Amino acid sequence: MKKKKQPERVAEAVNRKRDQITKNLHPDALAPEYDKALQIMEDYLRSQKKRCTVERRFVLQALYQLSSPVDIATLHDIVCADEGNVSLTTIYNTLDLLVQLKLANRLELVSRGMTFFERTLGQEPHGFVICEQCGNIKVLRKLQVLQKFDSQLPKGFLPETYTLQIHGLCAKCQRANSKKKGTPVSSQKSPK
Repeated sequence: MKKKKQPERVAEAVNRKRDQITKNLHPDALAPEYDKALQIMEDYLRSQKKRCTVERRFVLQALYQLSSPVDIATLHDIVCADEGNVSLTTIYNTLDLLVQLKLANRLELVSRGMTFFERTLGQEPHGFVICEQCGNIKVLRKLQVLQKFDSQLPKGFLPETYTLQIHGLCAKCQRANSKKKGTPVSSQKSPK
């Protein structure tokens, strides 16, 4: 078997990484939420006498294609893989704008110094289970507990967003920690 040249191996690695990054993309996720989000962003920028640049649209489009929260580095990789070179500064500024316009949510993983973003339009209220060791985030859908919160709200109060985050250690990290310490992983379930 002939050994591959260095540039070929690098190209294959880049393609594998891109495939891994884009596995969460939804081919039909841009309609109708993306169109509405784009209109909100364009209207706001026009009212501020600012341009809705192609790069800002790329960031919005990438975010609205993903089904789960994404960190800035991964979003940067997605945008640059699809649309060429977009600066990190543009991505940070656009995400700040999207959060301000309530088109995106910001999730802080303080213990790991990481920030994740997710789209808001078209999303049902949900929560997150966040591993403090590896940073893995799982989305919890159809939470009945949020409906219970609604019944406790003051009369006439209309919530705009919900944020339910449960921090802890995933099973994989618990196993890794127990192997390091030589102690078994607790098989107890958390209290209900």
